[in-house]
Amino acid sequence: SSYGSGDEKLLTKGGTGTKITGIVHFNHRAESHQGFCHGGSMTAVMDDVVGWVAFLATGSCQPWSGFTVQINCALRKPIPVDSWLLVCGTISKIEGRKVSVIATLIDPANGDAVHAEGDGLVILNAGVLPGT
Repeated sequence: SSYGSGDEKLLTKGGTGTKITGIVHFNHRAESHQGFCHGGSMTAVMDDVVGWVAFLATGSCQPWSGFTVQINCALRKPIPVDSWLLVCGTISKIEGRKVSVIATLIDPANGDAVHAEGDGLVILNAGVLPGT
């Protein structure tokens, strides 16, 4: 596993390559089919990480400095209720005020099994990035 070795950084900041990693607990309130989480809860987590990593595009956290305009999420594997997973978002491209992000939802306890993959687009408010 690439996570849990102690060498990884949970947060890198500023520009393309900016990355955040967080821990997610899917409890009984996310349940849909008996024993499994609703795909909407998975997608909501992906949406959240896309937005938060984009708020770090300047190198400092600027909450609510933009808005998500697109989320594409592929649900790869069902999540059993009461699972603890890792969500990761990375800025893949910045063009003016547009911040493109890729995201994954993985289970480090099961060989980094991928439960969801996605990408999103955030538009930062005017003036957040220099020259915008």
